[in-house]
Amino acid sequence: MDIQFADNITRTLLDILKPSIEKAEEIKMGVAFVKYSGFSLIQDGIKKCLENKGKVEFVLGLDFRTTEPKALRTILGMAKGGLNVKLFCFSDPSSDDTPVYHPKIYLLSREDRTVISIGSSNLTAGGLKDNVEVNAIIEASKQDEIVSDLYGIYNRFKFQRHRFEPDFDYIDKYEVAYKIVHRRSVEALKEKSTRDKIAELKEREKTLPRPKPTVGELFGWQRLVYDKLPEEIFQTSDMYSHEEYFQQFYPENRHVKDKIRQILQQLRDLGLVKHISENRWQRIRGEK
Repeated sequence: MDIQFADNITRTLLDILKPSIEKAEEIKMGVAFVKYSGFSLIQDGIKKCLENKGKVEFVLGLDFRTTEPKALRTILGMAKGGLNVKLFCFSDPSSDDTPVYHPKIYLLSREDRTVISIGSSNLTAGGLKDNVEVNAIIEASKQDEIVSDLYGIYNRFKFQRHRFEPDFDYIDKYEVAYKIVHRRSVEALKEKSTRDKIAELKEREKTLPRPKPTVGELFGWQRLVYDKLPEEIFQTSDMYSHEEYFQQFYPENRHVKDKIRQILQQLRDLGLVKHISENRWQRIRGEK
């Protein structure tokens, strides 16, 4: 495993990620904000990935109406144009107690290697090259536990209940709210007319498709544990019988039982396991 850092002073995040984007077989990006200035910097690399039969996925935030409609339209245009691109958005959670969506994680995989960036950079020109930022870039084998954990994090926010797949009509409506906020600052969010526009967006979101977890999207620990789940109702302790098997994959983990409990909770949150009562679970047959 190799770790390096990008602060956009000694070296930019763009310089480090661009070669990996071009060569990637699979790209997953979960970021709070995206601007066309940032997406355009990696667009050619994404096209090369897709030309090589790769697949690309974005989970983008709409909090505070900062993500640019032009960037959303460009990505959605690629998805609707027959390319292997998926776009998911995170609804503005201001109407309930859902936390603000604020991650910056880039997962780029090829063969047995994965390059992951986690840090402060959004998908903007500032985040990728102009601002002072701090990002850790990890290159590791897909079998490394840190890769499993970071893919697990990505899956958990991808399948959170506020996720949806926008269409062009939604982006048009989003742009109205975006322009109001950008002309008059976030103070506009407090005004009734703006709140009404956002309420309309939320109603539209209810009609849009939402990503559903599939077994095929489970990775690392999540997939290992899921594949060993009994068909019948089982106890947490039943899974401990697989401790030695799991440790073959992650030999440095000395707390396998704790990890099993953690993964069962993750699978519950993904809707692939039902928690019946204390220490009792039931597998839910997921789509392949």
